[in-house]
Amino acid sequence: MARVYKLKSHRPSRLGIDYAAHLNEEQRNVVMAPLSPLLVLAGAGSGKTRALTYRVARMIDQGIPAEGIYLLTFTNRAAKEMLGRVEELCGPSARQVSGGTFHSVGNFLLRRHAEAIGYADNFTILDRGDSVEVMAAACVDAGINPKKGRFPKPDVLLDIASHAINTQTPAREVVTERAPRFYNVVDEITQACRAYIERKASMNLMDFDDLLMNWKILLEEVPAVSEQLAKNCRAILVDEYQDTNSLQADIVDLMARAHKNVTVVGDDAQCIYGFRGAEVENMLSFEQRYDGAGVLPLEVNYRSTPQVLMLANATLRRMNRGYKKELRAIRPEGPLPALVPVRDVFMQAEFIAQRILEMRDEGIALDDIGILYRAHNNAMEIQVELTRRGIPFLVRSGLRFFEQAHIKDVLAYLKFIYNSDDELSFRRAIKLHDGVGNATADTLWHELKDLIAGGFSAAKEEHLIHLVNQSGKRAKSGVEAFVRTVAKLSDKAIQSRPGDMIRLVLERPPEGAGYGDILAKSFQNGEERKDDVEQLADYAAGFNDLETFLSELSLLTNFSVEEAVAADEPDEKVTLSSVHQAKGLEWSRVFIPWMTEGKLPSDLALREVGGEDEERRLFYVAVTRAKEELTLTYPQVHRSRDNTQVLMRRSRFVDELPEPREDDGETIGLYEVWQIEEDPVGLLGGVDEQNVLDGRETLDQLEDGEGAPPALAGLDDDTPVN
Repeated sequence: MARVYKLKSHRPSRLGIDYAAHLNEEQRNVVMAPLSPLLVLAGAGSGKTRALTYRVARMIDQGIPAEGIYLLTFTNRAAKEMLGRVEELCGPSARQVSGGTFHSVGNFLLRRHAEAIGYADNFTILDRGDSVEVMAAACVDAGINPKKGRFPKPDVLLDIASHAINTQTPAREVVTERAPRFYNVVDEITQACRAYIERKASMNLMDFDDLLMNWKILLEEVPAVSEQLAKNCRAILVDEYQDTNSLQADIVDLMARAHKNVTVVGDDAQCIYGFRGAEVENMLSFEQRYDGAGVLPLEVNYRSTPQVLMLANATLRRMNRGYKKELRAIRPEGPLPALVPVRDVFMQAEFIAQRILEMRDEGIALDDIGILYRAHNNAMEIQVELTRRGIPFLVRSGLRFFEQAHIKDVLAYLKFIYNSDDELSFRRAIKLHDGVGNATADTLWHELKDLIAGGFSAAKEEHLIHLVNQSGKRAKSGVEAFVRTVAKLSDKAIQSRPGDMIRLVLERPPEGAGYGDILAKSFQNGEERKDDVEQLADYAAGFNDLETFLSELSLLTNFSVEEAVAADEPDEKVTLSSVHQAKGLEWSRVFIPWMTEGKLPSDLALREVGGEDEERRLFYVAVTRAKEELTLTYPQVHRSRDNTQVLMRRSRFVDELPEPREDDGETIGLYEVWQIEEDPVGLLGGVDEQNVLDGRETLDQLEDGEGAPPALAGLDDDTPVN
């Protein structure tokens, strides 16, 4: 019997591209795969952009016209980077590739075919502010009384409508699942959404969601346009496919239905935008939708050390659903990730700040250090500590904590109580309530100011009623809520408990709405903003009077302003970011604070179907941002709302990792436990080998006298230890 020898096909590149020289084996497999349905499972840091770029170049190399290739991304930056690389490989002809975000490509196609769906080609695209105005007008069109049943504001209505469109879910179901507090007015909400659609169409307007929805309408309901697009589109490639929503996935399928030359690249383990409508099922069902689809992995990781990837892989293995993958490092060995239990959030902030200063002394640039957290309020104490120590930082996840509007709103109440001449704070606080404008604020300003100065708690009920009646019918309910809240805040007893003052602002008074109600009505993420305010209240509970609390905040915010306007603003800054905002980025050193149940994973997320897996994916994304050193911290106790200390439970994402063990003095495992040794008089140095204890030694053991560090030796039972 003859021996079979397989001859590998080798066609020289028409464009002179040396694929073998610039791609690893996994990337070459992706680039050279047949022009048929292909799912690329691209692990974190695996060079997916290079693989996708070279696959586009390969298609042009094989004769597919550049204008027939669609390359869809989620950011303009990613599109520009990839198209630039394709042009470097293929020359100026690559400029004809139809590349960009879903929305930009949709806009391009709709300009050509708008008339087919009843629009003129000069339609206007609404920004967020304009959309809010159109929605407000649509409510008037629908004859809706916005005060009925705490009806949501236009901003929230837009979020409901957007989620309904992108997930292709009826608005009624969106309200039921995501905003049940508005279910008593769900009929009016659906009417408002319909009126919004009609008003946009009558004015030749589209918002961002329309750029996708109308693109799909062209493909499904206008045969002539659909056939033309199918004829012109020869290949479609999608980056970050795990982040597509239902509408985007349908568009991809419709664009590819004629040629089936579709390549999607993504990582189901990095699908973390479920709150925006991203659907991991789009990846998991790809092989069912495209019979015979190829599936290729990208598992060689260029970013992280083997130690970081070992921990990441252990987390991957705990996923309840998803493709199996095992990231492989090519970087040299590094230190084990550190797990650092700390006493409370203040010690957590102190530890992180001190480690950053030590890293800086070791030559690590501040730009190479990232602090990643689940929610913005998880970083409040850290921001305070960094500011105190003069460590410059950049917040990627939005404004600094104390600069956020809802934090300023709550503090406006407290500032007015502390200083009755603070008209700015008075106006900010009272105008939060429905029906209260400048005229009402003018009417009440002097009387309320005098009452605060004279002791509001002594004011009689008749005077309160007088103030409310002065405000007019439209503002009556809002003014009564404000006045009653301010009356309670004016009690001298509560002013020694600024944390309780903040919680009182959130509460609903007998009449009108408290600030918690205002958040729920004004923001789709009102619950998250309320959590921010609760975190502020927890922080304020550490102060014994209102004056000290406000003085501390004033110093912190003034430091921030000085840093922002300084002529010699530092070139280096530590990055603070939510994990969501950090996706796609990397740092040499990464801290992940608040590794506790309720924070990571988030209590709110765990209430959602599939919430635990999405939270686990968030942890995986955070871990894989680290190149060399990873530090996980968690507070063991936290101050509760009644000012008692509550034991915090360590995150399940840590508990599910194998515990480290000692072997001949060496830590074996996925991480090592660091034990914090406090130095109340500042004599000890930072963290060294004496501070790093094995996982069997706990804070409780130290407090009980077991394994007491040298600094505590010789102390008797009566010696106070801080």
